[in-house]
Amino acid sequence: MGEQNRVCVRDAVGEPFVPIAILPPARWERTAMIQNGDASSGEAENHGLGLTAIGPVMPERKVREWALVLQSSELWHAVRYTPAGWVILVRDEDYALAAGSIDRYEAENRDWPPRRPRERLRHPPSMVAGVAFAALALFFFLVTGPASGGGRWFQRGTSVADLVVGPEPWRAITALTLHADSAHVLGNVISGTVFASAVQRRLGPGGAALAVVASGAIGNFANALWHQSMGQHHASIGASTAVFGAIGLLAATQLMLDRAHDRESGEKRHLLHLVAPLVGGLALLGALGASPRSDLGAHAFGLLSGAAIGVVAGLSLRNRPAPRRPVVQVALGATAAAIVLGAWQIALIA
Repeated sequence: MGEQNRVCVRDAVGEPFVPIAILPPARWERTAMIQNGDASSGEAENHGLGLTAIGPVMPERKVREWALVLQSSELWHAVRYTPAGWVILVRDEDYALAAGSIDRYEAENRDWPPRRPRERLRHPPSMVAGVAFAALALFFFLVTGPASGGGRWFQRGTSVADLVVGPEPWRAITALTLHADSAHVLGNVISGTVFASAVQRRLGPGGAALAVVASGAIGNFANALWHQSMGQHHASIGASTAVFGAIGLLAATQLMLDRAHDRESGEKRHLLHLVAPLVGGLALLGALGASPRSDLGAHAFGLLSGAAIGVVAGLSLRNRPAPRRPVVQVALGATAAAIVLGAWQIALIA
């Protein structure tokens, strides 16, 4: 290939065009002057100087790809921007070859890069998550009231670090159902319904309920253990630990599903792509769970607990089809309800 020259042509009003490449210059003219005409009128336009426009096309990335195709064929071409989009100018005698080369390139790359197949969700949509969090709101408005009123429920159910780690571990569960005020409970109800509904599309309504309750309880216990080890008195309430447990479940199950897809397809993904679900979970922790009034420790431990449970659940997602019998989901959901009700039963009679 001969030496490449770059020249800049101007239109009739003196506006510069994009620099053009002449390949190879030894056999062709070294400059081109376009006096009149606009290349925005259609697929191919004759400018009266032996040049034909291919385009217009958007975005700029596409016209750069076409220019590379023509450059690889050693065809003279010029790239120009018009109000209708980008065009490539070629010589009249090269138009058929240039258009054919571009058509072949587009045909060969029509489905490239290939789209990743969308996840086939194992379970149909369900109202269980919404109903469960609605019951949480009713429990606040009809039974416990706000924390400012005190009362037996908060005395027996608040997660106090020394008591959770010591004689009353059930408080790690009961605290999930108590809230400080109406804004607190409504925020957890809305966000919990969103994230738990997503979890139940993978684990089923019963499996999601059990996993979310377990991640919240483990998160509260870990948070209490942390504060006790630091010698700090700490008390917390709220379902947000379980909400962040749901976020951790989503991140970890997505990570496991991505790894399973890569193994099946032979695709090698960059490390950043692999850990993207976990990074997303941490971003949500920072965005939703790090306000001055929030219990960051409870949120962080809830996220980590949900992620740990999600890894275990993800192993079953990779290797087993979804069970078709609803009795399994009913049993898992009943277990989750029994854990919460049993914890309150113990708390009230202890």
